[in-house]
Amino acid sequence: DDEILNNENAGYSRDLQKLREQHNKRGYLDGIVSSKETNLQDGFNVGFPTGASIGFEVGKLIGILQSLNYRYGKEDETLKKDYEQAIKDLKIGNMLSKQVFDNEFALPTDDKHPILVQWQDKVGEYCSKYNISRT
Repeated sequence: DDEILNNENAGYSRDLQKLREQHNKRGYLDGIVSSKETNLQDGFNVGFPTGASIGFEVGKLIGILQSLNYRYGKEDETLKKDYEQAIKDLKIGNMLSKQVFDNEFALPTDDKHPILVQWQDKVGEYCSKYNISRT
């Protein structure tokens, strides 16, 4: 690369050579930054609806478990432990981890998040046990 630049700069003054190199570097960096911004925005546009729906569902599950734990946790040790585990399992880092999604940033199994499905089932069992509506 240096050899190419030296050949391109042949016959120019030292100041003009430096200026040309600076402009080349700046153009290169501007191109990289622009590309990153575009790709970042595209990724956000693709991922936001999925992340928002996962976040909404996580909030509902934690809310239900928190309510059940508040009401029945002193009597139901399993519920209390499950609530504490749900807080750990349903953290944003786990829910939006790269391991959960495919290369297209989609959920690979019928648009169902495996951790979310696990906790939806468990919360459903507690709702049935305590005759609570999940809506």
